[in-house]
Amino acid sequence: MGAPGFLAVFSDPGNKSTLEEFQDWYDNEHVPLRLDHLPYFLTGARYSAIDDKLPGWLAMYEIEEVESFQDPSYAVLRETRSEREKDLIARLGVLDRRTAEVVVDTGGQLEKSTGLKVGNPSQSFAEDTRRVGGWVRTRVLKVFDKGVTGTNEEWTSIEVPDYLAVIELTSKFPEDTIVTEAPLALHDPRQWSLYKAFPALSQA
Repeated sequence: MGAPGFLAVFSDPGNKSTLEEFQDWYDNEHVPLRLDHLPYFLTGARYSAIDDKLPGWLAMYEIEEVESFQDPSYAVLRETRSEREKDLIARLGVLDRRTAEVVVDTGGQLEKSTGLKVGNPSQSFAEDTRRVGGWVRTRVLKVFDKGVTGTNEEWTSIEVPDYLAVIELTSKFPEDTIVTEAPLALHDPRQWSLYKAFPALSQA
């Protein structure tokens, strides 16, 4: 089996769609099409921002292996979007998709709060995060495919990094750690709290 895959998607309804229609589409159409039917989508969860920054939403999926992204059953999802999905995606403030390979994983169990940091972290970076209060697990992801669309030019014009580090915590990331402790101070952090974890019905 190949290296584990990972999918991170930042999103925000922006000012051309409502939060209500955004949530209904994401929870009842977009996520189920993946977790209910594609067996290589192992887990999926959505997170809301707790750092007062935008975009305000993040979805993360664990994928069985990187090669799964080439499966026709995944590729066809974009080609067969419903009319509702086509219309809403065209109005979203941003939909920032980052397809990645897991290159470092310290192991551990998923908890309710996740910090996401950008940059080019290494194995030593992952090990250094163990000293953060409430630490559970760190994964370093190498992004190999990026796709950003949306109506908000500020969000769609960002330079997407080649690496992400997903740091799972039991509590909010300590502010003093963000500001003062290297290498954590070298990267721009985002902080998220679990909004909803979805059952992977295709695993049943």
